[in-house]
Amino acid sequence: MRRVVLRIDKLMEHHGLNKGEFAEKVGIRPAAISQLSRNHVARVAIDHLDRIVNTFEIDDIREIIDIVSD
Repeated sequence: MRRVVLRIDKLMEHHGLNKGEFAEKVGIRPAAISQLSRNHVARVAIDHLDRIVNTFEIDDIREIIDIVSD
């Protein structure tokens, strides 16, 4: 079975940011960043993706979203 996973933890690691720093930089509540980084969300707000994409100048959505097989 395949599932969609967020790579927020990898993005934070790549930029050397902890959850609080990441949240402040992108303007999203730290609790929301924590849930996103642990993939504990049923839905992702497009606004959150927009903020992340624009803050880190991401051109390829695969930098923050991936499809994995179990």
